[in-house]
Order: sequence, then C-alpha cells, then structure tokens
Amino acid sequence: MNHFFNKVKVLGIFSITQTVFQIGTVMIMAVSALAGQTIAPSPESASLPVSFVILGTLIGLVPASKFMKWYGSKYGLLLGTIIGIFGAILATYAMWEKSFILFTLAHLLFGLHQSFIQYLRFVAMESVATHDRASALSWILIAGIPAAFLGPLAGLQGKDLFPSSMFLGCYLILVASLSLQFALITFLPSPNKRKAIEESTMELISPRDVTRPLSFHFKNLGLWVSILATAFSFGLMAMLMTAVPVAMKSHGHAMHASTLVLQWHVLGMYIPSFFSGFLVRKMTAPFLILLGVFVMGLECISALQGTEFLPFAVALILLGIGWNFMYVGGTNLLVEQYHPSEKNSIQAINDTIVYSFAILSTYSAGYLEHKIGWLSLNLVSIPFLIFVSIVTLYYIQKRGRLNFYHGS
Repeated sequence: MNHFFNKVKVLGIFSITQTVFQIGTVMIMAVSALAGQTIAPSPESASLPVSFVILGTLIGLVPASKFMKWYGSKYGLLLGTIIGIFGAILATYAMWEKSFILFTLAHLLFGLHQSFIQYLRFVAMESVATHDRASALSWILIAGIPAAFLGPLAGLQGKDLFPSSMFLGCYLILVASLSLQFALITFLPSPNKRKAIEESTMELISPRDVTRPLSFHFKNLGLWVSILATAFSFGLMAMLMTAVPVAMKSHGHAMHASTLVLQWHVLGMYIPSFFSGFLVRKMTAPFLILLGVFVMGLECISALQGTEFLPFAVALILLGIGWNFMYVGGTNLLVEQYHPSEKNSIQAINDTIVYSFAILSTYSAGYLEHKIGWLSLNLVSIPFLIFVSIVTLYYIQKRGRLNFYHGS
C-alpha cells in the first residue's frame, strides 16, 4: 500500500510539472505569431520567433543530453528551466521595447529550455520500477489534456493585461509558470543511479551490442520511413498550427475563436496517445503511419471547406490526430531499426532531420499564409503525404517479401 501511494505521489508531481511545462509551450504556439505581428518589420516574418523555438530545441538536444549524463537529470531540468525563465523575462522586455530581434532571441532561449525539459518523460520512467514505466508514460501524456485548455486560455487572458503593450502580459504569465515549474522540479526524485549503471552494464553485454556503420543505416529503408513519417508529421503540424491564429485573424475571427481551435487541436494531439500504443500492436507501426497519412488527408479536405469557424476547428482536430498516428508510428518504427549501442547516433540523426524540417515549416508558415492564404497553405502538405505513403507502402511490400523468404 505504501508503494502504491509513493508511486502516485511521485508520478503526480511529474504529471503536474509536465502540465505546467506544456501550458507554457501551448501558449507560445497560440500567441507568438500574433505577438510577432505587432512588432515584426514585415508580416512574412511574424512566425520567425516560433521557428527559433524549434531551432533552440535542435541546438540544445545534444548539450542537454550530455549535461544530464554528467550532472544528473534533475540538475539538467533545473538548468533548462532557468534558461526558460531568462527567455520569458527577455520576451517581456522585448514586447515592452517593441524589439523584434530581442523577441526572437527570447524564443531561442525558450527552445533551449525545451531541449532539457523534453527529457522529463524519460526521467519519470526511470524513477519507477520497470513494470510501472508504461503507467508513468500515461501520467505524462495525461498532462497534455489540461494544458490544451489552460495554455490558450493563459494567452487569451494575458493578451490585454497591459493595454499599452498587447501580449506583454502573456510573457509575464510565462515567467510565473516557469517559476512554478522550477519549484516543482525541486521536489522530483532523482533516478536510481545504481540501477541505471546496472542496466547500462547489462546493455554492454547484450548480444545486440554490435555497432554497425552509418552506411548500413543510410541504406536501411525502415529507418527512412520512420524519419520521414516523424519529420513530415511534425513539420506539417507545426506549420499549420503556427499559421492558424494569423489565418483566423485575417478571416475576421477574434482571438478567442483561434484559442478554442487550438485547444481542440492539442486535445486531438494527445488523447489518441491512450490507444495509439494498442493500435501499434494490432496494426504494426507502418500501417499506423498510413492511417495517420489518411487522417492528414482528411484535414486538407476539411480545411478546404471554407474559412468559417467549423472548417478551422475540424481541420485542426484532424491535424492533431493525424500527427499523433504518424508520429507514434514513426517513433515505434525507429526503435526497431537500431541496436542499443547505436541508440544515441541514430536518435541524433532522427532529431536533427525532424527539427530541421520543423524549423523550415514554421518559418514558411507566416510567409506562405501571407502570400498564398490559408486554403492554399493546406495544399502544400499533399505532395509530402503522397511521398511518405509511397515509401511506406514500398517498405511494407519489401518487408513482406523478406518475411516470406525467411519463412520459406
């Protein structure tokens, strides 16, 4: 009984910390392009700060991983949060001074903060017994649901907090939420280092501890299917999610309308996580990727139905679901492609490609929405979806032939 209550207490702190983190992340996605519009030198550059969030995350992935390895995950999470607090303070100052350069730099710092905090889910899983890891991940996923409502709501409330400087209040709220995040992290337990060493030792003597050359991996179609599915889903989702507040504003919708659309979009992103693991086991990862492509295609059809509230809402819900299926399918397929000793190098390649595509997508969002409009912007995703479908189907066919030959 004591073990149960201790587990609930630990996972509860992790879940609340993740919720606070995601509230800030969702709010940034909801308001940054709109805030950038008020101080940007041109409408095309309004989404540049969001691109710098992803750039900061990409830059910080390897240093964050190494820092946590050397000094411990808890200190890494605390350092990441401190960087985020500085970024939020700088963004507040930038909005007050109407400096787009400082505003963009502040988002780079927030991205560096994200590169540390994204490891929170792994820390949660390492802090419980092996048989409790699945439930630990579920507790982390649950955090996305309240964040879906509270993140956009925080942006809506902060928007007019200071009439002389619109959106400044949003970044003061971000400072407060990051300070709360720092306090919560101080209560987190540190993973059992002895257990981690034992698991690493077991991994070292594993028969699968053979490191193959990168040339082998670059010829591996399964690796490319997983990377393409993850990169395209993340990039297209980031592009459309970044563009939607600006697009809805240009079509006469008030900010509370785009806030509601983003809330439902984030729910679409996270709620399927409760059963997408089951779908992976039943359908296999490549077929889940294809299901995600199909849902993404439905998003395009929904978006083309018009610029009223309902087409925006349905399209963004489908975008979240499609992203989840493609991202979960791609991630599960990725872990099948490498040995434990190859994990760091292959994950680094995957993350570099995924975040590079996301940077390009978010930077393009503001420019393309301004130049070609929301309806045409949705058509941009179709060639990418067709390409990943063809590659995935070819991989399924090739894997089927290999299984047949091995079975013979």
